[in-house]
Amino acid sequence: MAPAASEFAVFRPRRVRVLGFVGAAVVFVGFAVLSVALLVVDWRPWTWFDVVWMNLLGVLFAAALLRVGSIEARPDEAGLTVRNIVRTRRFGWGQILGVTFSTYGDDPWAILDLADGSTCAVMAVQHADGPRAYDEVARLRKLVTTWTTYEED
Repeated sequence: MAPAASEFAVFRPRRVRVLGFVGAAVVFVGFAVLSVALLVVDWRPWTWFDVVWMNLLGVLFAAALLRVGSIEARPDEAGLTVRNIVRTRRFGWGQILGVTFSTYGDDPWAILDLADGSTCAVMAVQHADGPRAYDEVARLRKLVTTWTTYEED
């Protein structure tokens, strides 16, 4: 079966992605400007050492926001790679039994039900994206149904 290009389009949240990238830029620039401004206004306890550590802290916070903005789920013919905030995991289609997505928003993200009895959140598909999230869940469910092959006993 030849896959359509849109069938394997990457799943990404829209609102969180924008907030993550814009927030990272604002935090980085804000920390840099504030750290230098405190030195320029000659605030006595503020030294060059403080400028350096404050900028490093700004880089750390901006990196965390960039990671939030880069969450995604990337499907291909072999399976699904899920990049959440802290961890990236790879699942073969045979490992995924189904996709759960609460209509009432009990869970903020889509959840993969796995063959080993565990679950994995897919933060790339979330209620914050409104009606688009339901379309993405339907597409993910179709991928699971289409590409999963089960071994018979």
